[in-house]
Amino acid sequence: MTWIEITVETPRQYSEAVSAVLSESGCAGTVLVDPDAESSDPFAEWVRGDQDLLPAAGGPCRVQGYVPFDDGFEAVLTDVRERLAILDECGLPTGDLTVKRVSEESWSEAWKAFFKPFRCGQQLVVCPTWEEWNAAPKDLVLRIDPGMAFGTGSHPTSQLCLMLLEKCVHPGMRVLDWGAGSGILSIGVCLLGAGACKAIDLDPVAVRTTADNSAANGLEGRITAAAGSIEAEPPEMGYDLILANIVADPIIAGASELYSRLLPGGNAVVSGFVERRADDVLAALVGAGLEVCEVVAEEDWRAALLRRP
Repeated sequence: MTWIEITVETPRQYSEAVSAVLSESGCAGTVLVDPDAESSDPFAEWVRGDQDLLPAAGGPCRVQGYVPFDDGFEAVLTDVRERLAILDECGLPTGDLTVKRVSEESWSEAWKAFFKPFRCGQQLVVCPTWEEWNAAPKDLVLRIDPGMAFGTGSHPTSQLCLMLLEKCVHPGMRVLDWGAGSGILSIGVCLLGAGACKAIDLDPVAVRTTADNSAANGLEGRITAAAGSIEAEPPEMGYDLILANIVADPIIAGASELYSRLLPGGNAVVSGFVERRADDVLAALVGAGLEVCEVVAEEDWRAALLRRP
């Protein structure tokens, strides 16, 4: 499959706004290339290893988004340009935009040397499908190939979610993973004992990748991957646990939807937001009727465990 890589070179303080523009315009995922940032993300380390791809230290960073090279990419590109123009008019000079074609195989293969197995929490071990892991008896090995779905488990938000799951999963529970990405949280929750998980995402690449990774872990019978969002889930179905590792604004907008789809006594694990947005996110969830049980942090990222009374 061929993809269009949209790159915006922008001052660091505007990178979050540019990333939001790319996501909201229809890009399947975004990557921040910042030479001054410290990160454990293998995507960042892959770029860091190629000096030709790395901006100069102390200069602007690059935000890159990816969209399939098909009949719809020109509409996405037009929308990106229009949204960036609005930001410029509002006093946020977002910088230059460039476009090029990349193949999925060459892109996804290039960074594999940097994605190694790692332990997350007390039981879970995240292991690429192409690596080996000498598992201890207590280890639950989560095998993953994120492809273009942007979910290696190395990002702080994924790790925080996986650690919180060890505290709240019980056998047989029904789970909804809202914004599944590569399916890493869906797989983790089932390895920890959940009975079934429905994994939903607006991105068809994420749906396909979640299904493939579920099969790689022998969980295709317990994980259902489907296109969609939480608003389309019938409230009467009821879930024991809802996962939402997305970004701040959708969580805020969907707080009441999340609440109504949790069974009484059910839990939610939410993440994908930074410290400065944490109060807004938690206020929306509490306003919808949830109780905050715990908030955990790594670097500037936050995750929370909540409960429906």
